[in-house]
Amino acid sequence: MPTVARVRNVRVVLYPNDHPPPHVHAIRRDGAWARLALNCPDGPVTLIDQSGFRLADMTVVGKVVAADLASICEQWKAVHG
Repeated sequence: MPTVARVRNVRVVLYPNDHPPPHVHAIRRDGAWARLALNCPDGPVTLIDQSGFRLADMTVVGKVVAADLASICEQWKAVHG
């Protein structure tokens, strides 16, 4: 699964066999996870659901994804067509 961003100890990934709409998964080694909708091509990045993250952590992850949104949307398109 392609890693599109890293935020502290969180990996933001695309699953190759995933479904639309475009979104990413944030995962942490302790089992915390989240899904963020990309709303390509212009955003905003929005939280779909999560487990184990604090709101402050999700805010930082969302900002990092939003800062590179165009590239991440292109990567989604390259992987999923």
